[in-house]
Amino acid sequence: MWKLLGIAGFAVAAGACGDNIEVPPDAQVVPLVSPRCDEVPAPASLFATAADFGPITPGTLAGWDPDGRWFLTGVRVGGVSSFHFERRGDGVIVDRIAELPGTIDDDALFHRLQFDTPDGPLVLARRVSDRQPDGSLRADRAVCEGATCRVCTAQLVRATRNEGESESHNLTLVGELLGSTWNDGFTFNVRVLGTLAYLIREDGLHIIETADPAHPVEVGSWRRTGDGYSNDVKLVEANGKRYALIADYPTDIVDVTDPTMPRLVAQIPVEAHTLFTETRGGKHYAYFGAYDATTPVYDVTNPEAPVRVGKFTTPASIVHDLMIDNGIAYLNAWEEGLYVVDFTTPATPVEIGRWQNTTAESSHSSWATVAGGRKVALHGGENYGAHLDIVDADPASATFMTPIGSYKTRDHVSIHNVMAFGDRAYVAYYQDGIRVLDLADPTRPTQLGYYNSWDPQGAASGSGFFEGAVGLDVDRARKLIFVADSPRGLLILRDETP
Repeated sequence: MWKLLGIAGFAVAAGACGDNIEVPPDAQVVPLVSPRCDEVPAPASLFATAADFGPITPGTLAGWDPDGRWFLTGVRVGGVSSFHFERRGDGVIVDRIAELPGTIDDDALFHRLQFDTPDGPLVLARRVSDRQPDGSLRADRAVCEGATCRVCTAQLVRATRNEGESESHNLTLVGELLGSTWNDGFTFNVRVLGTLAYLIREDGLHIIETADPAHPVEVGSWRRTGDGYSNDVKLVEANGKRYALIADYPTDIVDVTDPTMPRLVAQIPVEAHTLFTETRGGKHYAYFGAYDATTPVYDVTNPEAPVRVGKFTTPASIVHDLMIDNGIAYLNAWEEGLYVVDFTTPATPVEIGRWQNTTAESSHSSWATVAGGRKVALHGGENYGAHLDIVDADPASATFMTPIGSYKTRDHVSIHNVMAFGDRAYVAYYQDGIRVLDLADPTRPTQLGYYNSWDPQGAASGSGFFEGAVGLDVDRARKLIFVADSPRGLLILRDETP
């Protein structure tokens, strides 16, 4: 498909609806964007110029104001969700994320970066061109390493909040904490017990007193020595003490009974991305989403002497996340989908159902609940086009392990973690913040409230595809939602949904 564009009148036409454009006599053809990504042989030029990406419709950037952040849509472009530009002089434009200088004229914006490595040049090049009357543009990006390049073409649109939304609706920001000594690393997850919030970040575990949610105060912290990737935290109270279990490689068990003096008391030899704990039959169990695509289960009734009691193996590349409901595990086996496994006898787990999510090609997180009188599993993917699926999780149902409802904001923003209590679901939705849904009719979930924690044009926001609201926990008694937000740290929201 093609659109016609008159160069002389472009600045006026750009703000108008494309269907109402009057085509002048000197109009030229501007191809519409066909989003895609391909692996191609590296050209000899290694994308040294804007023209190496292919033909450009001349003059379409005349009068364009590039300053700010622009979403890449139509396809996932690696780990990047947006470009952020700043014009700093005639013909010079900077990528604000990498402080990478580039060039811009009436035809194209062009950036290129090359690193010389022992294995040859590593090249990142990108071009913006072909502005349409609706203000969208064509974005091309190439990453070349060795003999191949990954080349993606996407549509570029001004980054905004989800259509028609303000900062919040029925959720109010009460408190926020990003410690002055915390590093710039990612914030992954949070768990709350009593008034203490346990926030896990790249720089370790932070224990935060929230008795006054408007003024959260860090009271203690713990960070392992040596290598690791602490990604998740859950809590166990046993033998009169409180313990934090931290998914890492290996998994750490930290005594946090005195929150001002956390101390490592044991390790579990599992390389875990996530974990979940439950108390059943007078015992405490810890289940793991492991990097080897297994789910080991340990008896942690005495957390200082954990004992492995079973394991389930999937054919996936990783068990990314999991939720346990009275011995029934809901395992996110990434490209292999959602597994439902009976661990009521931990030594002999039995698969009882499976659903493979084909929309986003990833099974990231899940949560089981009874909504509208039906047993369902909330399933979130993590990719371009990922969204929330509501899956029938009743083994006695004729539609067992079949999706019966769904919810999403927009394709170019990925969903992340989910949790639910009865008919109420809570979703961490990366750049689209926190969403609260009513599942009284699980086939037609409705949004009750939201909080947009990510500022599309904010200086503190980045361009990562996975950024914004990442993890969450809910204190229903205090009507508070605790959010692990990747750039902002800990957010505390008041839940005012009806």
